[in-house]
This record gives sequence, C-alpha cells and structure tokens, in this order.
Amino acid sequence: MKKYIFLIVLFLGIVFEGFAQNTVSGVVTNYESEPLVGVTVVIDGTLTGVTTDADGRYSLDVNQNDVLVFSFVGMITQKVVYKGQKEINVNMISDNYNLDDVVVVGYGTSKRSDLTGSVSSVKVNDLKNTKVGLLGNALQGMASGVQVTQTNLKPGGSVSVVIRGKGSVNAGNGPLVIIDGVPGGFDQIATADIESIEILKDASAASIYGNRGSNGVILITSKKGVAGKTKVSFTAQGGVMNMVNKMDMMSAQQYYDLINSEGIEYTWKRDELLQLSRGETTDWQAAISEQGKFQNYNASVSGGSEKSSNYLGLDYYDMDGIIKNSNYNRITLRFNNDSKLNDWAHMGFRLNVLESKIKNINEETHELYGTIFSAVSAQPTAPIYGSDGEYFDGFLNTKANPVAMVDLLDKSTKVTHITGSFFVEFTPVKHLSIKTNNAATLHFAITDIYENPRMGQHYATEGVANITSSKSRYWQSENTITYDNKFGDHKIKAMVGVSASKSEAESSFAQAKGVDSVTKYYNLGGGSEFGPNSSSASASTLTSTYMRANYNYKDRYLATFTMRADGSSRFAPGHRWGYFPSLALAWRITEEDFMKSADYIDNLKLRVSAGMLGNQNIGNYLYQALVSEGGQHFNYVLNGVLYTGAAYSSIGNTNLTWEKSKQLDIALDYGFFGNRVAGSIDYYYKQSTDLLWNVTLPLESGYQSSYTNVGVLENKGIEFSLNTININKYNFQWTSTLNFTYNRNEVIELYDGKTDYNKQIFVGHSLNEFYMLESDGIWQLEEAAEAAVYGALPGDRKIVDNYEDNQINSDDRVFCGQSNPSYYGGLTNTFKYKDFDLVVFVTYAGGYKVRNSLLRFTNSYNTKGNSSVDYYNNYWRADRPSNKYPAPRIGSSYLNGDGTDAILEDGTYARIKNLELGYTLPKRWTKLLKATSLRAYFSVQNVYTFTKYTGYDIEASAQSNPYPGSRAFIGGISINF
Repeated sequence: MKKYIFLIVLFLGIVFEGFAQNTVSGVVTNYESEPLVGVTVVIDGTLTGVTTDADGRYSLDVNQNDVLVFSFVGMITQKVVYKGQKEINVNMISDNYNLDDVVVVGYGTSKRSDLTGSVSSVKVNDLKNTKVGLLGNALQGMASGVQVTQTNLKPGGSVSVVIRGKGSVNAGNGPLVIIDGVPGGFDQIATADIESIEILKDASAASIYGNRGSNGVILITSKKGVAGKTKVSFTAQGGVMNMVNKMDMMSAQQYYDLINSEGIEYTWKRDELLQLSRGETTDWQAAISEQGKFQNYNASVSGGSEKSSNYLGLDYYDMDGIIKNSNYNRITLRFNNDSKLNDWAHMGFRLNVLESKIKNINEETHELYGTIFSAVSAQPTAPIYGSDGEYFDGFLNTKANPVAMVDLLDKSTKVTHITGSFFVEFTPVKHLSIKTNNAATLHFAITDIYENPRMGQHYATEGVANITSSKSRYWQSENTITYDNKFGDHKIKAMVGVSASKSEAESSFAQAKGVDSVTKYYNLGGGSEFGPNSSSASASTLTSTYMRANYNYKDRYLATFTMRADGSSRFAPGHRWGYFPSLALAWRITEEDFMKSADYIDNLKLRVSAGMLGNQNIGNYLYQALVSEGGQHFNYVLNGVLYTGAAYSSIGNTNLTWEKSKQLDIALDYGFFGNRVAGSIDYYYKQSTDLLWNVTLPLESGYQSSYTNVGVLENKGIEFSLNTININKYNFQWTSTLNFTYNRNEVIELYDGKTDYNKQIFVGHSLNEFYMLESDGIWQLEEAAEAAVYGALPGDRKIVDNYEDNQINSDDRVFCGQSNPSYYGGLTNTFKYKDFDLVVFVTYAGGYKVRNSLLRFTNSYNTKGNSSVDYYNNYWRADRPSNKYPAPRIGSSYLNGDGTDAILEDGTYARIKNLELGYTLPKRWTKLLKATSLRAYFSVQNVYTFTKYTGYDIEASAQSNPYPGSRAFIGGISINF
C-alpha cells in the first residue's frame, strides 16, 4: 500500500510541477551594459508585471513556459521563455525607428510617428564610431543624404558637410548648425555632452529656418540632468597615430643616376656630394613626421529632483599630429540647468565655455612653399643640415627646408568661445504654452605667426611676425506660442513665433619685420619695419516671423504647413524680405483597417513634401560698391613720400536678394517583423535659383567683381536607409545599419548662358566638373614627326588635339569627370556576445574623380625635384619606350601633367573607418567599485581603405598641400556611478 501511495504522490508532483510558481529575477541593461530604469517586464497575455528599479533589476513570480516580455521606449521589445532559469538578464537593443521616440524639430519636438518631413536621427552611441576626430567626423556615414568629408586631416582640421548635394556656388554649401537653439559649429561642443542629433533634410523639416535652411539644418541637443539618483560618468581614451600611404620616393643614388644618365644639366652642391659619398638618403617625409598622440578625457555629473536638475560636463581633448609641431587641444565646460518654478512654469539655463589652441604647419596653397609638398619634392641628395651647421637651403623646386619649416615656423590660433542661453516656458492654460529663449555668444580668436629667417630662401632675411585678432558677438531672442490639443479623432498642434538677432564682428592685423626670435610677436614694436596694418568691423541683423501647423486625423492622415518670413540687412533695401512656405502630407498606411491582418508590417508611411528655402550666407554690405585700399596698384611715390590710394573693388547691386531653393520630397518609411527590419526610401528634387554669384568683371569696367542673383543649379537623388536586427538569441546579438545616397548635380543656367571659365562651371554639367586637356600616353620614336607638329619630342606626354588644328591650347579641353561623388554612404555592423562587443564601421563613396596634386612631382621630373620610385622604374627612355611616364626633361609642356587629366584619379573608395572591440565588466565586479557599469575597449581607426587613389588620403585629395592620413590605435575606458 505504501508503494502505491508513493507512486501516486510522485505522479501528482510531476503533473503539478508545471503549475508551481517560481521567482525569476535579473538585470536589464542597454547596449553598453548600463542599467535601464523603468523597463516593463510582463508575462505575455496577462497584466502581471513589474518595472525595473534604479539598478535595472526586477523580480517576478512565473510559471514554467511563461513568456516574459521586456519593453522600453526606444528599444526593441524582447521575449524570453521561462524554462526554470534562476536569473534572466536582458540586454536591450535600440529601436532606431521607434515610432514613439520624441524627435527634436525646429522650435519644438514631435513623435517620430507624427513626422511628415525628412528627418534623420543620429544616436549618441553611433557618434562613438570616430574616436580621434571631432563631432563633424563622427557624423560621417551616419545618415543618408549627408555627405561628410574631412577635407583637412591636420589636428583640429575642418570637415565638409553637404546635405542632398551642393546647391550654391558662392554662398556656401554647409548646413545650418543649431546647438541648443543657438547657431554654432561642430567644434563648439564636446561629443560626450550630446544627447541627440537631428538632421532636417527636406523643405518641410527645414523651412522653419527660412533664409538659412536651404543647405539643411542639423539640430544638436546637449544632455541635461534627470530627476533621481545622481549619475557620475568618466571616460578616458588615448593612443597613437602613424602615417599611412607614405610616398615611395627615389633614393639619393637613384636621383643621382637619373640626372647623370639622362644628361640633365645640374651643378651638384658640395653638401650633396658629401652625402652621396656616404651613401646616405634624406627621407624628407620621415624627417618632418613623427608618431602622433591622442588623448581625450570627459567627466560629467548629472541629477536632481523634480524641482530642479543639473548637468555638468568637463571635456579635455588633445592631439599631436603625425607632422611635427602640429597640435590641437581644447577644453570644454558645459553646465545645463532645468528648474520647475510651479505647475505651469519652468525655466532653463545653458552655458558652454570653450578654450582651444591649434598649432599649424605651413599650409600655403602654393606648392613651392607648403610643408608637405616640399617634403615630397625636395631632392633626396640634400642634407637636412649643411656643413656649416645651418639648415640646408640649396633646393631646386622648393623654396624652404621642410625640416626648418616644422622646427622654426611658429604659427598658432587661440580661440575662446562662450555661449549662454536662458529660456522660460509658461503654460497659463491647458494646451497652450508660451516660451521665450534668449541667447548670446562671444567669440575671440587670435592668430600669431613668426617666420624665422633661417627657414629658407622664400622667407625674409629678417624675422617677420604678425598678429591677427578678431572678436565677434551674437545675440538672439526667440519667442513662441504653441497650442497642442486633441478633439476626438483630430489632433492639432500650432506654433507661431518671432525672432530677432544681431551679429557684430571686429578684426585687426598688425605686422612687423626685423623681429628677433625671442620676442617674436610678443613685441611687434621692437621691429625695424611695420605694416601693412589693417582693421575692420561689420554688423548684420535678421528679423523673422514664423509659424507651423500640424494636423493629425486618427494617427492616419497627417499634414504640416510651415511659413517663415525673414528680413536680412545683408541685402539691398527693398529686397531684404524673403518668404519661405512649405507643405507636407503623410499617410500612415499601417493604421488602415485593411492592413490589420498584415501583422508582420509594423510601419508603412508615405510622405510627400514641397516648399521653398533660402540662403543668405554671404558677407555684409555686398549690395554696395566696395572700396579697396592699398596694394601695389594704389601706391604712389611723390617727392620721396609713399601715398596710398583707394579704388572701387566691386560694383554695387541695388537688387541683390535671397538665393532660393525649391524642394520636393517623396518618401516611404517602413518597418517589418517588430521593426527588426526598418528604414526609409526618399526621392528628392532640389532646384536653387537666383544664385548669389560673385561675377568677375572685365578689366575695362574698372571693377573687379560684382555680386548678383543669376543661375540655376539642380540636385536630385535617392536616399535609402536600412536597420536590421539579424540575430538576437543565445546571448548573441548582431545588428546592421546601412545607408546609401545617389545624387545627380547639374548646372541648368548661368548668367551668360553657358560657362564661367574662372570657376570652371558649365551649363549641362555638374558643379566644378573637371574640364582639362586629355592625355594619351607618351610620344614614341616612331611618332617623332607627328610629335614635332606640336613642338614635342619622343618621350614627352602626348596631349589629344581634340580641336584638330595641329596645336594644343585651351580649345582642346574636354570634360574629364565630375568632382563630387555620385553615391556615398555608410555601413555599421555591431556584434555582442555576453559581455563582449565588436563594431565594424565602413564608409564609402564613388562615381567621381579627384585631383591628386602630388602627381605633378611624383610622376615626372619636370620640376627638378624628387620623383617616385615607380617613375624611376617606368619613365620613357629610348631603350625602354614606356608609355606610362614621360622622359625626365625640364621645361617641356605638360610633362608633369598639370592642366591635364594625367593628375586625375578615380575617387571611388570603401574605408574600414573603425574596428572596435569592447568588454563590459560583469555586475559582480563593478559592485566592488560601487559602479553601475564599466567598459574597456580597443579601437583601430582608418583600418584600411580600398581605393585606386595613390595620394596620402582620398578625403583630403582636394587640398593643394595635403596633410597625410593616419591610422590610430586607441584604448579607452568608461565608468558610470
């Protein structure tokens, strides 16, 4: 009997085991393993659930095979089946297309689901893909339609940001950058202080900024404190940088052999012969370069109560470049405060203080004087120091010793930038808010230069020092009233506002000669000769009114109308006001009843927008006739006294007004399978008219130029973005983000109908398309008679006679390719396994040509300087009739390829921009430090570039004196308390 009772009890235990409740607990974290507060954890199909606490922990009673659903705003919802685990820890993945995300738009915010315009959001974590660069670099490859290029690779170098193609010739193509409501620049905020970045790309999104929005708008919002536990964060990163793509130049012996074997007339200097006798070669690139260093530290404290919250951040950034004595350092202090005065009013304060210093190398555009060009072309037989112990100064095609330039040129720019803003927002009645936001900016900059006479023949025989100082002030006042209400199925949100701003700038320049190397620019009065000295001042104002109305019916049909009127003092009286309307419509197809059965489709929204934007990005007073003073044409000597005259430099234009941009956008947003596959597809059309064009005038007019409104420029293209969650199970996650942009740029109309040869702009072609002579290999011995017709010899570069008149001149030029990429984008793959994470970030561009200025030296000997080893091995000789490089001759036309397509190369590239491996310490370890999270990582920047380009760096190819590219090895740590 006992045996049967035991079996019955055992059977019942097995049967009811699945109904016995157990307690499961765990921690929910974000990608960086930081705890997430307020994550909802519920049992699927029930109302039973909890939320995570301040440490991201939860505890819940569950049954066997229950499905736990983890959800959080901005994160992909995750489901986990309970199989008896004691602990279930979940790492949430960001939902880049979460429809409930709040997106910052001009003068307000909006839910992503309510957007009708084209707005791209860049997540804070994505900004970390670029460690060494500043904010501008971090945006590269992050959003479709946004082309970011680091045009200067020096420490603190600038970036070019173009949204949806270049739409202007003389009025700039960079977007309007707004930081916490105040116009600014990428270098004016630390990346670690950024909360969010929104990029407004179409007319509907950007027209609220009217006259400044034609090139797009980038809205940057800084971090602020959150009520609750005080959060302390600290990050530190540092590493080294090495030059990549160093030019492989001839050795001293190869240089000597080339000159002697080709019978080139050259008188060897004693110091060169001594170096040759010792078998030594001067590697000028190595002589001016070194291993670069980088470090960046950021500390922040944030927190507060429901009444008041604060954020305090301190950031220090320092980089020593790979070229000696090039450096950039910056310290940034940010303080943000938000206070709730009562139930219907709150206020906030923003303060950002920045102090920076950049130490530059010689970047003169003339290749004979630039540091990099000099290092590439200087003869390898020349020593760094002569037998007299001084810097060697007997160069053939460069006017200064490259090492002397990096050792002795003292050139630095110091900047102090202060921005403060204060806002108060009232809600006197329900649904109505009134906000006033007032801001001011002070910017001080001073550039000190001292040219030591020991630098070389290009420089004065006595020291020259100069100081350029500038000061600018900016203030603005913006005041808005917003009404937001819902009536049944109808939602209405309307905003009206007025703004006023003023910019003032002052600058001065002073120079002295005969200054010694000790006092330099600190005592200009100690010089023997002074001037030219100058000073200037200017001011401009902008007054605006604007409004925006949003209508939403059943979260299904959306409409946005925007209107802005701007009055700018930069334009002629009677032409100062511009009006910029836009209209956008959207249809959320997934909200229709017939879509309810398609449960795998989470989001399908059709958007259409059209409108007009403006551009006022020119100098002040250009509608007036301007006078230039001084210069060799205006100096006269009478009775031994120097008199300086003045003359008109530009003619006035009393009709000068806005540059206008008409834009159309048709788009589809999509999301499938719980937004595991999401993105958007946009077609855009942008036509710029009344271009602000600085037209060069004939000399007989008596004027140099005149600004006028002429010409039409067109951009049209397709944008595609895709975010996917490829794998999310077994403690392994793999997500991908891809964006692609195709853009076609075309000049439709110019002031004379067809061309502007001065700017190389032609109707029917893309902006700045290459228009050059066409090379066709090398003249061979059997072509001697034909070559003679053109005054050439066998071994000279062959230029195509397209005009067929038996002579080579400008009439033979042809279009050789566009200078702007026709497509570009970025790809990010992120892998995470337990506490390890790996990021692989790739950028790419193609469909264009680049001008490699270095080829003038490396692929010929026409300039008497050094050439590449490849040239030495493949130049034309009678006994080696190469068709690759011309013979080493001096003075023969087009030998170095200048003015021909021989200096053009394919610009297509794909670059592994960042490869980063990180490890997050488990909670049991971070608890010992009283920390909430701690992550360490190792990153390699600019891992490899797939390209046919042979210069230093494909992105800086447009530079006439390019700073070499580098590969960086960075280690870092971030800890949160």
